Amino acid sequence: MAKKSFFIFLSLLLTINLAYAKTKNHTGKIVDFKDAGSYTYIKIKNKNNSFWAAIMKVDVKKGEVITLKEQVWMKNFKSKVLNKTFEKILFADIVGKDQNLKNVHGIHGQNVKNKPKPSFNKGLVVAKGQAIKVSIKDLYKNKQKYKNKKVQLTAEVIQVSNKVMGNTWVKLKDNNSSVIFRSYNEDEKIKIGETVKVIGTINTDIDFGYGYKYEVLGVNAIFTKL
Repeated sequence: MAKKSFFIFLSLLLTINLAYAKTKNHTGKIVDFKDAGSYTYIKIKNKNNSFWAAIMKVDVKKGEVITLKEQVWMKNFKSKVLNKTFEKILFADIVGKDQNLKNVHGIHGQNVKNKPKPSFNKGLVVAKGQAIKVSIKDLYKNKQKYKNKKVQLTAEVIQVSNKVMGNTWVKLKDNNSSVIFRSYNEDEKIKIGETVKVIGTINTDIDFGYGYKYEVLGVNAIFTKL
């Protein structure tokens, strides 16, 4: 995917009051929802409270119980499509459903006039030695164990973003878990729907700024199509 499609809400991040989320899940019942462009806005109610969330467009229904994985909370966010301002809203990934994601970073990627340029190549660790075979679920469950270690996993390619600041960003999925691996080859030829083996170093709790925050990120990735 071309660089121009890389940033979704960065222009908004410069003008609204934003609070970064600690990565955690929220489970609750859908009491209302509205489709708006490439997004679905859903109102969730659980035993503690109710809140609005925005996810990439997906089929949902009232009364359905879903789990959301936090990406970022925003305050005083205005949806131009809905012509509605949300006092507080959670941007999230929905767990266990395929979303109509147009961008490897989900909530980021829209073309804006003045694009911030996070330093995506600074401060990352690249490990040497033999790779440890893991699953994506295991990476998150035991992230401290695999931090700064070389790992190997097999997964399905669900998103690819080439030529982004000298890198290719690939989102991989096995079962209901997904993770991003990044290659220094900006012209990776792998495609959505393919099954690949990937070897790379796991970096954890990465924050590049401007909302680009990752609990787990694979770097220096080498992909092999299976």
